[in-house]
Amino acid sequence: MNQAVETVVIGAGISGLAYAHARGKEADLIVLEASSRTGGLVRTIAVDARPGLRYEYGPEALSGATQPVRELADDLNLSLHSVGKAASKRFVVKNGCLREVPFSPPALVTTRLLSTRCKLRLATEPWRSGKKALDGSIADFVRHRLGREALETLVDPMVSGIHAGDPDQLSVRACFPQIISMIERHGSIFNAMRAQRENAQGKDQLPGLWKPAGGMERLSEALAHRLKSRLRLGVSVRAVEIAGRGFKIRTNTGRIDAARVVLALPLRSATSLLTGALPAAGSELRSMRCESLVGIFHAYGREQVAHALDGFGYLVPQREGKRHLGTLFSSTIDPGCAPQGTVLLRTLAGGARHPELVERSDADLTSIAADEVSELLEIHGEPVWKRIVRYPETLPRLDLQHPERLARLRALLPQNLGVLGNFTRGIGITSLVGAAKDLARAHSDQPALPV
Repeated sequence: MNQAVETVVIGAGISGLAYAHARGKEADLIVLEASSRTGGLVRTIAVDARPGLRYEYGPEALSGATQPVRELADDLNLSLHSVGKAASKRFVVKNGCLREVPFSPPALVTTRLLSTRCKLRLATEPWRSGKKALDGSIADFVRHRLGREALETLVDPMVSGIHAGDPDQLSVRACFPQIISMIERHGSIFNAMRAQRENAQGKDQLPGLWKPAGGMERLSEALAHRLKSRLRLGVSVRAVEIAGRGFKIRTNTGRIDAARVVLALPLRSATSLLTGALPAAGSELRSMRCESLVGIFHAYGREQVAHALDGFGYLVPQREGKRHLGTLFSSTIDPGCAPQGTVLLRTLAGGARHPELVERSDADLTSIAADEVSELLEIHGEPVWKRIVRYPETLPRLDLQHPERLARLRALLPQNLGVLGNFTRGIGITSLVGAAKDLARAHSDQPALPV
């Protein structure tokens, strides 16, 4: 069956759904999704064998309720709940023990995580300028601004936890564009952080972690429900071809003629389709690399775990020599995800530090939790439930060439071909929603395109 529509969105992950919602009910568009469900990695899965236990397949929570996210939740009549103080602490492993990360000046003075020399070095940061470091690697930037110890103890594990990457290879501007922009305006990291806190207390962003009641998937479900018949599941796109001023989209169910196309796909899928339509643009995507991860979910009786689990989780610096990157305290982040008397943990491994682990057997991966995590959290006995989830080529490697690569890509794209995804403006849901809304606004401001 052939049809014609002004805009075709390919991909019903959060980016595609948020874009379609922002265009409004009157927009002449459809959203195509190859699978039988929406949301991409955003899934909340109930464990049938353990009543009351559920886990987040993808992101655990929203980091900061930005204005676009709050507006989206309001539009969807979706309540966002603050995770609260129980998960506000963060821990880093030092010499085989968990140490709390300091987030206030008094805590910074008294912490045993950092040496006195490092604390004095941090205090001099406002006087260490240098714009050259803003366009270099994360490691070079942190060494210049904060020193080597801060890099190895704080930033290295944070980068591994967020981007699963190597701070010596990643672009500080690509990974943390908002922070760099604020440093350029305010002159230092500390001044930028102070301004960010003040901004967060205003209308732009509510700080902390936020989550819909019932799990992260409630967000994609609400978006999909609003689209109704404009959402087409089980439709796989085989090719996107330029046809005059528009496009022909060839799918497993027929051909669709469109005046505008938005690719809202994982990097590898977007690369394949874009290469067929615009080889030069596809080449820019093909040069991007991704990191793979593995998630080890494990549940225990509360009495089996000696640690209080009084925080978001912990991260592991590379110098500790562990095989895993860190562990999230999922049942502290969301107490509703586990029945009373049960705790749920999520351990992450792989990434640039140990890419080989993604190919290891479930038994080998389970041993990481049994050996390393159990020692750090003082866990006794076997888990009451466990599951291994692999995330192949999930996180884009935002390397030193990434900003220039993105600039070239955008210059090659015509106005009626948009690209959304975690490789364009940030990896978190808040970044994805913001980028989708901005693109939708730009397209809505353009004159209607003839099909």
